[in-house]
Amino acid sequence: MSPVGYWNKLLPRTPIPTSLHAFLPKDIDDPTQRKYAGSMKFCLVYHKYKLGTTLDQLKGDREINFLFLEGNLKPGSKTKKLDFVKKLQETSGWPTLLPRREAQGFPFSSSKLADILKRFSLNPNSADASIVKHTLEDCEMEPNKGETRYCATSLESMVDFAVSQLKTNDLQLLTYSFVNKEEREPQSRAYTVQPGVVELPSSQAVVCHIQSYPYAVFHCHKPVNTKSYIVPLVAEEDGSRVSAGAVCHTDTSSWNPNHASMLALGIKPGTPVCHFLSHGHFVFAPNSAS
Repeated sequence: MSPVGYWNKLLPRTPIPTSLHAFLPKDIDDPTQRKYAGSMKFCLVYHKYKLGTTLDQLKGDREINFLFLEGNLKPGSKTKKLDFVKKLQETSGWPTLLPRREAQGFPFSSSKLADILKRFSLNPNSADASIVKHTLEDCEMEPNKGETRYCATSLESMVDFAVSQLKTNDLQLLTYSFVNKEEREPQSRAYTVQPGVVELPSSQAVVCHIQSYPYAVFHCHKPVNTKSYIVPLVAEEDGSRVSAGAVCHTDTSSWNPNHASMLALGIKPGTPVCHFLSHGHFVFAPNSAS
């Protein structure tokens, strides 16, 4: 069964959104002919959030612009400049979510780092090798209290994790979509929250974030107590309208005080933290309350 066929079987009422199609396997019968990503420098490293960071390390990090406080969901609230699509280098595209059988053919463990680097022809002393090492270590890191974590290396394993954690296949996948125009030339815009913010009924969710790796790896986690929203946004500069998925983590009491979110928003653990979903970030949420 193809990855898309597997998705449709397990999630028959959940269409695959356009933003996820960028990661789907291409029709290549011979895996040896598959082109892996040429750049791995577009994703946050998980330990920056788990172990903490500094304000200096956050400088120039556009990801933190997607963070906001729950009170900013009110109509009329302004966002920082957001680039939902994230323009990549012209020669590199988004990495591919391999079919499960192909992904299982690659080792995925920090103990196998030397073998992994050799398979992808990466110099052990290169920056890309360091990124691969960090991603593997992040995937093996202990979760926060009450949290469940998993690094999905295929579309099938992502679906399995979401369904097993949320105990239902009646799911909605939150992401972003441009409402009144196709986004051909990605750019940063400041948006205003419009009336009509929708809160999903369930307090549970599985949140998945794209990681830096030669093929697509998603760090998925089921955090403790969340609120999921669909937020209508409009950019005053050109009228671009976005239907943006957003998630609020309402229990941050166990988070590191130097967590990137704490520093970026100037808050302390215990304060709810919210973020919009840019390209490569998704939230699976039940359609019914739980």
